[in-house]
Amino acid sequence: MYNKVVKPAELIRNARTAAGLTQVDLARLGGTAQPAVAAYESGARTPNLTTLERLLLACDHDVELLARPRVRRGAASLSDISETIAQDLAEGDEAGAVRLLFGFADDFRGSSRPGRISLIAGRPGPTGAARFDAALAGLAEFFAAEGGLAAPAWVDDPDRFVVPWWFVASRTAFHAYVLANTPALIARHGVFMAREVFDRA
Repeated sequence: MYNKVVKPAELIRNARTAAGLTQVDLARLGGTAQPAVAAYESGARTPNLTTLERLLLACDHDVELLARPRVRRGAASLSDISETIAQDLAEGDEAGAVRLLFGFADDFRGSSRPGRISLIAGRPGPTGAARFDAALAGLAEFFAAEGGLAAPAWVDDPDRFVVPWWFVASRTAFHAYVLANTPALIARHGVFMAREVFDRA
């Protein structure tokens, strides 16, 4: 099994070698000519998926094709973030948990449209704190709207709203400012964080 990007030439050559086959053997078993196998292994020619599968099967290798939405490198979905938040809160690191909320903006904006959908689609598990559960729903709804996407249904679950309101990482003196500058789709969940926290350089 390969966990990194491998070129077809390398796949074919490695599979053939592992199977103890010569290029002539592979050509016979794979229904092609030896010069074609040589060209594929050197990278001079690139086989289509059907040919690649046929050659690898001839080498007793199963082929699985994995397609996944492209996301920003290292991006975490809201579902993944909820698990980390739960760990941070259990360890008393609320500041770290809050940073995860703010950092989601970069992951979402740096991902493809399908990647963005995948980052918000799964219902996050409970974090152990109702205010964070509500914040995750607010983020999903806000970023869905920003990206022109439908918000996932889980954002309307009863446990995704918090009372009393939560002013995230804000001193009381700034509550009026944060109240006025929180996106409405986040505020409706009872969570208040000024829009500017998502626009950091």
